[in-house]
Amino acid sequence: MTYEVSQNVRLDQIPEGTKEIRIWIAIPSDEMNQRVLALGSELIPGEWKIVEDADRRGQFLYSRIANPASLSLDFAIDYTLVRSPILAKIDPARVLPLSDVEKSILAEHLAKDALHMEVTNKVQRIADDVCGQETNIATQTIAIMKHIAQSVDHYSYSKDPTMPRCGVGDAQACLAQGGGCCTDLNSLFIALARARGIPARLNMGYRLVEENAGKWVDPGYRCWIEYYVPGFGWVSADVVEADAPDGKGHVRWLNGLTPRRVWLNQGRQFRFSEAHASDPVNHMNIAYAEIDGKPARVLPEGDLTPQLTRQIKFVHLPPSDAKPEN
Repeated sequence: MTYEVSQNVRLDQIPEGTKEIRIWIAIPSDEMNQRVLALGSELIPGEWKIVEDADRRGQFLYSRIANPASLSLDFAIDYTLVRSPILAKIDPARVLPLSDVEKSILAEHLAKDALHMEVTNKVQRIADDVCGQETNIATQTIAIMKHIAQSVDHYSYSKDPTMPRCGVGDAQACLAQGGGCCTDLNSLFIALARARGIPARLNMGYRLVEENAGKWVDPGYRCWIEYYVPGFGWVSADVVEADAPDGKGHVRWLNGLTPRRVWLNQGRQFRFSEAHASDPVNHMNIAYAEIDGKPARVLPEGDLTPQLTRQIKFVHLPPSDAKPEN
């Protein structure tokens, strides 16, 4: 499926007298199931360039603005991309054990001490209870996905207004709260998978919801996971779709995605060489900005609203030989 997308990121609540702003905006780039056909800029304040994190996948538009003349800045980007649906057909009988070579190559995605995705004693106990004596990776991932769909809830937007809309994406918070936003659920999946020696990683993007075509909307963001199956490779899964009561359940969303989404980047703990802050960026769902060296708010802080927001407008360009979505 081919989409033309206009994206506007706004940085506001800029204090008067600000001397310098540095901003890194997540933009789409090519990956296995996505191809960017065109990328252009309508409005980019300051001196800008395309950069990458040395250890993470994805591209970012970096701009430096000296002495901004207004209290808000808009960054407008247009792009055209093609996305393919994903559906991996996995036969558990053909799944091999993870080899020592694979364990070495995929060590980062097996790490049990990754921030917000730690394999604590509680996580290990849950994973072992859920998977029991099973050793087949495909069968274990089915059990983990089913457990998450049945035991924690995705409520960040509509199900329970008393709960936090979003957070940093933390497996422990997801367990303590009984659910959370998509990063919380996916962080829990990754922690449970790694507890069983299954490589897993996070991907970030947003959905292109059909009913929003042609409208300026806040797309929020949607992350999803990939887990590694020997003999089949990396497999995409959407934990939130598996949890949705109107979805197709944990079986369909354990091994695929519809094409109605934009992939932005992969991984967590991003580091940007020109950033002032020494701490890595937890995840890049919209952008990261520094105002005179101080990080701008991406999440609410008490009564303070986020300083970084995003709006998009898209149209779908169906090819003449378009095939129906899975």
